[in-house]
Amino acid sequence: MLNALNLSFSFYDWLLIFMVTALGVFSAYTKDPQLKAVAATIPIPCGFAYIAVGLPMGTANAISGFMCFLYVHIVRILHYKAKIPIIPSIAAGLAFFVALGTFLMPRIPEGEGYFIAACVFDFVVGVVLFQTQRYKSGVRYKTPLPVYIKAPAIAGVFCTSFPMMNSIVSYESRFSLGDQCRQLPLFLIAGPFMFAEMRYLETLLHLNHWIVLLCGYVLFACIYWPLNKELKRRNDTNYNAKK
Repeated sequence: MLNALNLSFSFYDWLLIFMVTALGVFSAYTKDPQLKAVAATIPIPCGFAYIAVGLPMGTANAISGFMCFLYVHIVRILHYKAKIPIIPSIAAGLAFFVALGTFLMPRIPEGEGYFIAACVFDFVVGVVLFQTQRYKSGVRYKTPLPVYIKAPAIAGVFCTSFPMMNSIVSYESRFSLGDQCRQLPLFLIAGPFMFAEMRYLETLLHLNHWIVLLCGYVLFACIYWPLNKELKRRNDTNYNAKK
């Protein structure tokens, strides 16, 4: 059937599906709203997509990071402000993402200047939002479904392209979408450094893709981890101040 649909799956494609499913299951059974949000912002699916696709990081990757940010806010506004049920809200967010991506992809230039400009834009937006954002903390919640039902359901979503984990985590975080929005600026800050390092390690030094990915993950973690600790400190401070 896959051949009839002109779909071809390699080992790395199946590995990507497995990683997305595993992180989705983690999000589903984790009560802490911030940990759910972390699952949506660590670039494990993004990295394995890089391995599966086999192309260098480029301008489209940096732009997609910002598009994920827009997607999550669309879902939050539709579900919390417009009182639309979560599944139609997610569907609307995905439709916007796909439509915008379809429009932008043929028009995204791949020159070095455009790539650097997109990375700088992500970084600046991330820093500004990290310093100014205010969202109500969510409710601790985990799915009541047994894992043998939940895991196949998440795999069936088959969301192995941007916004990948964000669409799955949006459903699992439907009681804490503000936390997901609060977490995404961390990706906008750390992601551009990872993208740039991976791009130039591959294009200039011609390193193996797995080595490039590992180096990208290390740099991302060095930036993301202290930011996440600071965000958690701020969340705890705000929570205690309201008691």
